[in-house]
Amino acid sequence: MLGEIKVGRCSRQCYREKRPLKEGEWYYSVVLTNDDDEYERRDYSADGWEGPPEGTLGHWKCRMPVAGEKKLVLAPRAVLIGLLRQMEDMPEQAKTRYLLALILLRRRFVRVIASPHAAAKNPNQADAATSGPPMMHLEVVDDGSTIDVAECQIAKSEAESLSEALSELLYCEASEIQQE
Repeated sequence: MLGEIKVGRCSRQCYREKRPLKEGEWYYSVVLTNDDDEYERRDYSADGWEGPPEGTLGHWKCRMPVAGEKKLVLAPRAVLIGLLRQMEDMPEQAKTRYLLALILLRRRFVRVIASPHAAAKNPNQADAATSGPPMMHLEVVDDGSTIDVAECQIAKSEAESLSEALSELLYCEASEIQQE
């Protein structure tokens, strides 16, 4: 079951070096649980980073914003759903498509639904349709249409390149989106 964790914004301070992070500086953020079983975010400069501390639930790398730089925003909802549909015919993009589906789930643009075939299956019989990868069955919140996405295993070694590919697909400059 996926849950949500509320994480605060960047502190703009290096936790280890006790100094402000500078414009354009790369830094690392971690989320961990503290002694009160509450979630805590810590930010580290690249120089102060020695890897995730014990008890870390997750970590990521970011860059401090630079004044005057154009802000990147997520592409519009309809574009993201359309991209997820188009990628169905691109088996070489299966992992990118799976990550896109997870992003859309997180943003609540889609929701997981029960498999339309689940009720008809007999657990004692092998089904040719189940011989492939497990499928995530999604419903588009806006129109009720459905999309099936193959679940993928993603190795640590693939994570950074997939993240970069997704960023290029999903984000555009705020000035590129026309306000209606």
